[in-house]
Amino acid sequence: MDEQPSTCMPLKALPNKRDTLRRIAEAARCEFVSKGLADARVDDIAHAAGVTKQLVYHYFRSKEELFACVLDDSSAQAMNALVTLELDHLPPRDALRALLQRMVQPYHEGALSSLAQEGVRFHESRITPRNSFTELAPRLRGKMKETIERGIASGDFRADVDPDMLLALAALATTGAWVNRYTVSTLCGLDVARAPDADAWRRFSVEFVLSALERERSSRHPLVRDAAPLSAPGSG
Repeated sequence: MDEQPSTCMPLKALPNKRDTLRRIAEAARCEFVSKGLADARVDDIAHAAGVTKQLVYHYFRSKEELFACVLDDSSAQAMNALVTLELDHLPPRDALRALLQRMVQPYHEGALSSLAQEGVRFHESRITPRNSFTELAPRLRGKMKETIERGIASGDFRADVDPDMLLALAALATTGAWVNRYTVSTLCGLDVARAPDADAWRRFSVEFVLSALERERSSRHPLVRDAAPLSAPGSG
């Protein structure tokens, strides 16, 4: 019996099919990153994957469907890294800082940055068959809420903050520089394609979000471009 086309890469597949899908997905990811959805060619994806164009269309009914699956795979990896992050052993400030840093970490890879920009345009005009971001979002909201509640109980965080709105703001503040590179480059001269500028944005955005939540703002992490953490009073 012939295998049926899939709306996304199946979780349970025969080993040879799984390997074929993996090679197609990897080739597609490279093609979409380098050329974007509009200019990517299924012929080139098939050639890079070592399969025929017909086989690509056997598993994925269109280039857009293949792109949606590549997006979902990238989103699933990034979200899984966030929701599985262990934070309970850390003090609330350090826990939130770790969560925010993990949020921005994947964007230091140029591939995810390019896919993110394409993905925003893609999701604005289409409904995708599967979306790991929306599926895992409740778990991420729960993790943020738990961290904030621990900080409120310890006296580190203010109590008058909506956890879901803070999470959305944190995501926009930390990762937005990669999705809107032109705006950031024009307004503050940082190009996050350069490692030093990416590090500067990551530090600034993480501390900016923390500063909105802290009950008493720590002076150890000033909100300046090239700030390194200052020594705590009495240390050194």
